[in-house]
Amino acid sequence: MTQIAFQVDTARVLEILSKQIYDSPFAMARENVQNAFDAVLMRANREGRPASEYSIDITAVPDRIEIKDQGIGMSEQVLRENFWRAGSSGKNNDAARAAGVIGTFGIGAMANFGVCERLQVDTRELGQETGFRTVALKSELSIGQDCISMEPLEAGIEVGTSLVAQIAANAPVNVVGLRGYLLPFVRFLSVPVRFNGELLSQQDVRAAAGIGAEWRLLATRNLAVGRFGFEATVFAEGNQVAVIVDKLVIDGASSIGGLWLRHGAGQVMGLRSRFGLAPIPFPSHYQLGGFADLPFLLPTAGREALTRESIQEATQLIGPIDHALTETLKDTDLADALPAFQQHVVQLGQIAWAGRVSIQMSPDDERLELAKLRTTYAGVDLHWYAGTDVDTINTFSSEDVPLIRVSQQNPRRDLQQRYLTQVLGMSPIPDTATILEAYRPSELTWDEVSLTLSIARVLKVDYLIDDVSVEWVKISHGVPMLTETTAERLTLKISRTWNAILALLRVIAANPEVSDGMTKDFVRVHVYEKIKAFVPSSQRAGLDALQKTLARRRELYRLEVDDKGDLEPLLAEYLAGHLKFTEVLTAAANIGSGQTQRVSSDSVGAVETVLNDVVNTAVEPTPVRVISVAEPGSPILRTDTELRERLLTTERELPQLNNHRMFLALSDRLFQLEREFFTFPHSTQVAWAGRRIVFVFGMAHSAENLYYDIELRGARTTGAAGGAPLITTTIVAKNKIFVPVPSALMDCFKVTDDPVEFYVRFDRLVHK
Repeated sequence: MTQIAFQVDTARVLEILSKQIYDSPFAMARENVQNAFDAVLMRANREGRPASEYSIDITAVPDRIEIKDQGIGMSEQVLRENFWRAGSSGKNNDAARAAGVIGTFGIGAMANFGVCERLQVDTRELGQETGFRTVALKSELSIGQDCISMEPLEAGIEVGTSLVAQIAANAPVNVVGLRGYLLPFVRFLSVPVRFNGELLSQQDVRAAAGIGAEWRLLATRNLAVGRFGFEATVFAEGNQVAVIVDKLVIDGASSIGGLWLRHGAGQVMGLRSRFGLAPIPFPSHYQLGGFADLPFLLPTAGREALTRESIQEATQLIGPIDHALTETLKDTDLADALPAFQQHVVQLGQIAWAGRVSIQMSPDDERLELAKLRTTYAGVDLHWYAGTDVDTINTFSSEDVPLIRVSQQNPRRDLQQRYLTQVLGMSPIPDTATILEAYRPSELTWDEVSLTLSIARVLKVDYLIDDVSVEWVKISHGVPMLTETTAERLTLKISRTWNAILALLRVIAANPEVSDGMTKDFVRVHVYEKIKAFVPSSQRAGLDALQKTLARRRELYRLEVDDKGDLEPLLAEYLAGHLKFTEVLTAAANIGSGQTQRVSSDSVGAVETVLNDVVNTAVEPTPVRVISVAEPGSPILRTDTELRERLLTTERELPQLNNHRMFLALSDRLFQLEREFFTFPHSTQVAWAGRRIVFVFGMAHSAENLYYDIELRGARTTGAAGGAPLITTTIVAKNKIFVPVPSALMDCFKVTDDPVEFYVRFDRLVHK
């Protein structure tokens, strides 16, 4: 029987061990800086001194990287059996774990040869008088052969390690890029890390998370989940919330680490012993972003991600943190301001926590906290309405018995309805109010009969309603008055228990001479809104209302277009008697059906200037995905930033903005009505043809869509028809909402000497 030798291709093995894992000078440098940091931690732990008393120095030029540390150094045995031997780590021991080291994979020197041609390592171990120099050339490496030179170094070499990597000519070092790449990994280390003399480390992690010293403390809570215990402190500033986690306990033992998380701060960067590792996907209801320094986080072999097991452990913490946030916010005014709080309360089923959430009341449109409804209207049988029909609202709302108006937007809508029914036991109004009893004239008092005639006379003389009848009734749900039309007759059905009527009767009884004036005021204040649809349009009150409406529209057009619009000459014709009121009203409705938006050169800004914090956010250097189907994504929330610009542009493709180079502000009216929609994860699609551009935004967790229709003016067109889903990159500022413009449409909005003008329309749609 013959034998076949087991052969190994050295070059291919090196490629697998190094180039496919650490395939750039950046990754190679990061691996060696991490090793240097581990060495410092081990020395500091052995000597019982703080790590800040040691240092790491990085010197980089295009063809060479040198990394020098004051760490524990390496003995001849460690050099032979660990550093120059792939697959063997000297950090899998109790001393290394106690020091909090990061690396455990044992790739060692092999990590360098993806881009390194020559590697020199000078080192002296702590406690030894002399050190060693080892040198390897990539071209001479051969598995199982003596191809690495080693020589002793004279006494006097400092304790620690100096590594010099000569970089291959086809992969020169981008020095500026290397500095920016290393910064997120070392910025929070207590060890001084210098790059070409510049200090990169020792930054404050709390400040980097955007949690300033001025943030007010709301509460501190002790939390536990599984094998973890920790203290969570909640802070707030404006409409932003944050959590700082410390005093971490794992399996009953105190542990280093902590979390610094802020609402809407983007991704969570995982750290270990303050060394940057990779992002952690934190499924937080509050879109918490920031930093998590946890001793059990483990990077994958390529260091570009965390292991699945460590991610699963880390995400156990988010449930208690979100719960503590919500329980804290329920007693603050942020309960009314944060949709994330309202959504979480619904999901937790803790509906009673929504007492600080406000709700609208008609007819005065005041807002009142849910928990104050009973005390504010003690003894009043309140009901709520989830619709928007104006006639229904007018019917069931009065000063005496206001109507509770449920929001049209979730999660506030869902939460309000649950609180009203489950906590307060209130019921919705019916489709129509019911006449419980009608009173014959013989059942009325003299004052009531007199008031009946007085009201009818005012309506006939002052409001030109010739055929009117007034009846006295008892109405369900505290409704003060109903109207009914039969042929040409208008009938008012007035409740005998209406407080406004009772007050008027008392005044007339005491002072009969003021009856006419008081009745006129009563009709104007309490009756007119409910019967104005029956008042002839030539009546003076109707003319006043028209003039006010036209004045508002003229102001709108002066603000947004150069001309005064088409309404001013129409109004002049009407006042001259050449047009009927109905003709003017129809023209006003047609002209005012859309909005005109105007973008001029003074309202265009650079993304880098107005949103520099977004642009400068550290992200992993990965290519932006191209999607074929619309998928939901989180918006960029900068709700403390007020912007005057209507168009933001950049000449660069920024990964933080998914490489979009133009962002258009949506209309101010849409911002006022639909801002909350855009604060939740949503998908983005756009289609265009001719002069029309239509954006469609889809809510992630419901069937609701919002469309935004743009009609270009002048000579601008979209060119060839097209459409595509976009990676959602919506920017929500304090006063504006910006959406990305596809590159194919950028010329439609570029501002030259003349401003860009276009009509916009928007509405909500629900897929069934």
